[in-house]
Amino acid sequence: MGTIKIKSHLNILKNRLRHLDVFATRGVHPQYHRGMKMFWWDSLLATMSGAFVDTYTSLYALALGATNTQIGALASASSFLSALSPLPGAALVRKLGRRKPLIVGVSIFFRTLILLAALTPLFFSGQTAVYIVIALFALRAGLGNLIHPAWVSMTGDVVPIQHRGTYFSARNTVMALASMVLVPLAGLLIDRIGPPRGYQWSLSLAFAVGLCSSYAYSRIPEGAPVAGNEEKRVSFWHVLRSNREFLNFTLIMLLWTFAVQVAGSYFSVYQIQGLGSTPRLVGTLTTVSSLSGLVGQRFWGRIVDRRGSRWVMTLCALLIPVVPWIWVLLTRPWHVIFVSLPGGFLWAGFNIASFNLLLELPDQKLRTQASASYATVVNTASIVAPLLGGIVIDHWGYRWDFALSGVLRFTAGVLFMLLLRPFGKEQGSVGVKEPGSGKAEVQGSMGAEEQGGARAEEEESVEAGEQGSMGVEVQENGKAEEPGSAGVEEQGGSVWRKWVKLRI
Repeated sequence: MGTIKIKSHLNILKNRLRHLDVFATRGVHPQYHRGMKMFWWDSLLATMSGAFVDTYTSLYALALGATNTQIGALASASSFLSALSPLPGAALVRKLGRRKPLIVGVSIFFRTLILLAALTPLFFSGQTAVYIVIALFALRAGLGNLIHPAWVSMTGDVVPIQHRGTYFSARNTVMALASMVLVPLAGLLIDRIGPPRGYQWSLSLAFAVGLCSSYAYSRIPEGAPVAGNEEKRVSFWHVLRSNREFLNFTLIMLLWTFAVQVAGSYFSVYQIQGLGSTPRLVGTLTTVSSLSGLVGQRFWGRIVDRRGSRWVMTLCALLIPVVPWIWVLLTRPWHVIFVSLPGGFLWAGFNIASFNLLLELPDQKLRTQASASYATVVNTASIVAPLLGGIVIDHWGYRWDFALSGVLRFTAGVLFMLLLRPFGKEQGSVGVKEPGSGKAEVQGSMGAEEQGGARAEEEESVEAGEQGSMGVEVQENGKAEEPGSAGVEEQGGSVWRKWVKLRI
């Protein structure tokens, strides 16, 4: 009798969830349903895993005795490996002909690195422990971006193009809710146990939940092998130069990423060292950003459908530079709320729109190589920027570094406006026929000039999200979000998104 009641309650819950359309599969051809649901679970579990590690990576290094220069070295080393790995990752996809085994296998391995980082203080101490942790997290970022091209390519197959706006908005909303709840819980755990043991327990939980994310991704159906003669002949520069708009977009994103990374690695450090905050308060304020991003996901998702990705991305890129300028004015730990509220909201729009553009702009047949080329170029900025930021901080202080970041971001925003030309015109729509639907549906967020564009990637960020199995979505709270079974963000690797999601 008890078993019958449990099954009855489960059926009721299942029917209610189906009515709510949690997985955003309503109106989608049934052949996509399983993949979209498993991708949803993978994203949720990856976010839960990231909540216990990404926000606290720099703080863990500080607890072990790292300096500001070493924090910058951590970010630069992660970006260096992230920039090197996408092209070999694309080559592996072409050689193997399959993407999912590569993604799942590598994601399990780089999540194991989190566990090794947690165990390091048990065997090493002092600067030796610091350098080992830096090496492990840098390798994690590189491996994340190794599978980033495959993850982006798989994403394009999992979600039909005409349903991406609704699906990613729903997916990102759930990810934001999970982050909002778990990040402060991780901070509370760290505070209660105390450093560095609190960080070690948090990282261990990240490893355990991350394995569940990898399992969920392994359940996603994979289509036909992606290797083809045409893609094998394509070079790094050919992919970028074959589409001038995509090339210009990539170059501007290079500047944008540099602008974000020059300060992004130091926001959480400034909260501790400059404002006198605690890990618990850092986690709580990150939740405020997630809550604001949750509202932004819903708001910007509808705007993208009506006005297009170009319009939303350009507007957010012009407003986001205000965020680091607000940091300059902060004098108390709780003042960060004035950064978290607008930052989370604006980054939600930027990451949704930029991710859509990265899926649309490149040639569909070249999406794997395009994603790798894009990630390689953009991540080069993340190698130099944190080092420059560390130099600026050492000589002139945090506030000058944050002000510089705002100026560079605004410059990139103006360039986005000149390239995308989103204002003062309506973006066209493209008919897309869904397999088995027997009719063409309208793609909302893609301009007529973008048709034929494929699905090549990140949030950060952002995370987006301002948040791929491993991309980097770029945020400014110094955390990395894993958009998929392998996120580094942008996610390292992202691309936004790298794995380091630096927002706020």
